Amino acid sequence: STYLATTAPVMIAPAMNTTMWEQPATQRNVERLRVDGVHFVEPVAGELACKTVGTGKLEDVENIVRQALNLLSGERKNHPVGETPPPLLSKEGSFEPQCEADLAGERLLITVGGTREAIDPVRFISNHSSGKMGFAVAEAAAARGAEVTVVAGVTSVEPPTGVNVIRAVTADEMHAAVMRELPNATIFVGAAAVADYAPANAANAKIKKDGRDAMTLELKKTPDILIEVSRNRHDGLLVVGFAAETNDVVEYARSKMAKKGLDLVVANDITKEGAGFEVDTNIATIISRAAETDLPLMSKRDLADKILDAVIALRN
Repeated sequence: STYLATTAPVMIAPAMNTTMWEQPATQRNVERLRVDGVHFVEPVAGELACKTVGTGKLEDVENIVRQALNLLSGERKNHPVGETPPPLLSKEGSFEPQCEADLAGERLLITVGGTREAIDPVRFISNHSSGKMGFAVAEAAAARGAEVTVVAGVTSVEPPTGVNVIRAVTADEMHAAVMRELPNATIFVGAAAVADYAPANAANAKIKKDGRDAMTLELKKTPDILIEVSRNRHDGLLVVGFAAETNDVVEYARSKMAKKGLDLVVANDITKEGAGFEVDTNIATIISRAAETDLPLMSKRDLADKILDAVIALRN
């Protein structure tokens, strides 16, 4: 009765057995509540009360609090003129003003990190992506009031607080997670380094050398997530991609924008010192259909805010 009577924002942080969480009926009800405006902090993987390991564990309380504060920050921005908005707790527990929530009401879906495509149970095809740039965008968006869902591949750093994280190791898993979450998103950012090809037939046992000097590995094309997102985009969805190149950076980035139907591309030359993988800085060019903005060397967190500034400019 309290839920039906309230006009306040509603956030639910469920926890349950993995089988219960994955039941189609549960997922249908979660989706219906999302449509009705309810915000979810999804359960995470871990050891459950039933002594099994899987998805269903309550998200860390600090993350739940952070997301609640981000949600309330958006409510403060839209609070009626003349009324005092509710105060917000800082991370330390004191009351203080928050940063302007210029992304309040937006739901950002972002892919982060690299993927792994198994050759056999021991070996795999992957790349150097650390997830630092994508997590920086996720952190900045959450700080600016967006509800953020991260589909994270293999990363070398931990995700920021205040975001929903869905783990996906392979390109197929990442594609499935993105397409499942896409209807809820208003902004999609493809920051993950997704494998273009995967072994056609992964071996069930470790492949032995057996005196061979060479081995041929047959590869199959993986789903192109950015193209699939553009094909299935709904009204109001903004699509942002990344282009990590070694030469002709802007030319290749513009080609990618046209081919994949992107609204914005963040291009960088990974051969430049201070740019690329596994570092905390980047040098990028933000490209829209109408303009190009060259940015100097800066932290990935600062670049994340520049990217979001460009997204807001497009939205406006």
